[in-house]
Amino acid sequence: YLEAVQAGTDSTTMITVILVILVLRALLLLTEGGMRLKIVPLFWPMAALAMLAAVQYWSPGQGWPMTLDRFATGQALTRLIVSIILFLLLVERLNTDERCQIVAHVLLAVCVLIALVGIGQSFIGKALWQRGSFGPFVNRNHFAGFLAMGVGLAGGFLIGRGIRRELLAVYASSLLILCAGILLSASRGGAMAMVAAILFLAIVALPLARAQTHRRGILLQSVGALLLGAAAIFGSLYLVGSEGLVRNLSQTSTEVASDDGRLPVDERFSRRDIWSATVNMIADHPWFGVGLGAFPVAYPRYDPASGTQRVEQTHNDYLQILADTGHVGGVIAIAFVVILFVGGLRAARSAHRQRQTVILGALSGCFAIAIHSFVDFNLQITSNAQLFIALAALTAAEQPRSE
Repeated sequence: YLEAVQAGTDSTTMITVILVILVLRALLLLTEGGMRLKIVPLFWPMAALAMLAAVQYWSPGQGWPMTLDRFATGQALTRLIVSIILFLLLVERLNTDERCQIVAHVLLAVCVLIALVGIGQSFIGKALWQRGSFGPFVNRNHFAGFLAMGVGLAGGFLIGRGIRRELLAVYASSLLILCAGILLSASRGGAMAMVAAILFLAIVALPLARAQTHRRGILLQSVGALLLGAAAIFGSLYLVGSEGLVRNLSQTSTEVASDDGRLPVDERFSRRDIWSATVNMIADHPWFGVGLGAFPVAYPRYDPASGTQRVEQTHNDYLQILADTGHVGGVIAIAFVVILFVGGLRAARSAHRQRQTVILGALSGCFAIAIHSFVDFNLQITSNAQLFIALAALTAAEQPRSE
């Protein structure tokens, strides 16, 4: 219930703020001589998904409806359109190296601030907040997913070649704080995403960052990056402990692979049951799905508990997009992922040092949330989706000019 209330409030706030910014930006551009809308390749799969949702919404309600809940599909379409507007606004403004650096630092600072709130809840605010170290989030996994994207940014700054050496301690401290927040949340998916971000930096980002100048020592530097990430993780474990994470990890096999009554008291359903029901839903609606946002309405028909549970999401963003939009939406999602990472890596290869640092850090954050999305629904949470869109915009913006 709290998640639903928070999601509704966040979505309304996001829509209002972004539309106000759009109006102000349009007025400013008109006074400067007209709109300068930049269309980048990553825009097209987003637009295609919006068109598919629009077709679902306007499909006839009798005979062959393409959505089981027209109202929910309309709401989801509105959020999607506003997200696309946010993406285009960011791409339009990220036209200098300095602006890219500022945006990346602001995003990292917000992630660190959220992590400090969660850490403070554990060590200072236990008398007022008994539910756990989630920061302003209702769910530990969404808190950890938000911070995991920040881990990618902090790691990107650490391995960047265009960063002042006196700031390395700041970035290292930020990485330590973010890792501590994730471990303190005891989120298994968050811990997995954190490790994924570090592996991406060591295996993909660092060799790419160094390849332009010299190829010797790249393997040694990658090992160094892995050791740095491991040091941040173990240092965080030393500072905040790991009892909660170890306890949750011990319940993984029970939650995913068993439904024999051994689930913890606060778990009303297992991911295995949800995923199995979602697969059946996809089989019944293979091409266009049940409608974007209509999953909660369709799920009770496939619920192993005979519809007694209220399940809003499938706890897997990839299964969710297939259930909502079918194979057509799945192809669009694959195109988005391919354009994001292939285009981002290509842009990083030809970018200046500072720009390359930002792109690689943003791609690392995107990779972290992409891995986390296999076991949760971070991209359906407004704040996490906004951060992901901002990171994607940093990778997709055209090569900036120096101010």
